[in-house]
Amino acid sequence: MLGIGVALLLIAMVMAVTAPGHATRGWSALVFALFAFTALAVYARAPFAHGKPQMINAVTLTRARVAPPDSWVHFARERRTGVMLLIVFAVWGLVFAAATVAAVVIGVAGRPQALLGAVITAVVAIAFLYGAVRGVVAEYRLDSFGRRPVGIGFGPSGVALLRVSDPVYIPWDAIRSVSADVLTPRHGQKTLLVRLRVDPQRVKRVDADTRVSETVTLSPAALRMHPHVLWTALTVFHSEPDERAKLGTTYGQRLLEQWCAGAR
Repeated sequence: MLGIGVALLLIAMVMAVTAPGHATRGWSALVFALFAFTALAVYARAPFAHGKPQMINAVTLTRARVAPPDSWVHFARERRTGVMLLIVFAVWGLVFAAATVAAVVIGVAGRPQALLGAVITAVVAIAFLYGAVRGVVAEYRLDSFGRRPVGIGFGPSGVALLRVSDPVYIPWDAIRSVSADVLTPRHGQKTLLVRLRVDPQRVKRVDADTRVSETVTLSPAALRMHPHVLWTALTVFHSEPDERAKLGTTYGQRLLEQWCAGAR
């Protein structure tokens, strides 16, 4: 990824120097520079973290309207997105938003096929802008003890997913299976996704009377602990019910910390 970023940046610099005053090449140089900045921002972010979960009172993760199922949980906070990636998301969102406006103008001017491109660029723009806004909200909530954090908690009764949107609580008995998918981009690092197949009738969003889907996808790389620890915790406590009694105790905390140390 570093090589790709440097190569794109060099191409952008060459295009900017060799084509002064040329509008088309100037815009192309900006696009190459943006791709280069994106590649460098992704490279600068470590693929995963090596932290450890914290044992905290579950009430601090709620709005204190209803008592949580577990008194104490082992909570792994979400990693900070980082200023560089937030800038990348925002810039790409603005670029695709501008492309959407341009496509609409072209379509209204007599080329209706451009309206299809406007729909596509609008969807991409919304996705990037949503990522930027979500990152800002997560940074805000992770920045203070007085705000509900974002992440995942393990308790003897189940798994609590604290998200930017409404939280989700998944009882251990509601999890049907735990599986993992490894995504390997052609020129990138491997990404691990953990998928929980759950019984949607037994899983509810905490602050809304709505059901979740049958598959809940988790991104371990987004947490402040090694992906192997998340995978181990989910598989062990799901498949071995007797082990769940260790959660919410100091013994369980030491066990998770040992797993984190071993994952390094």
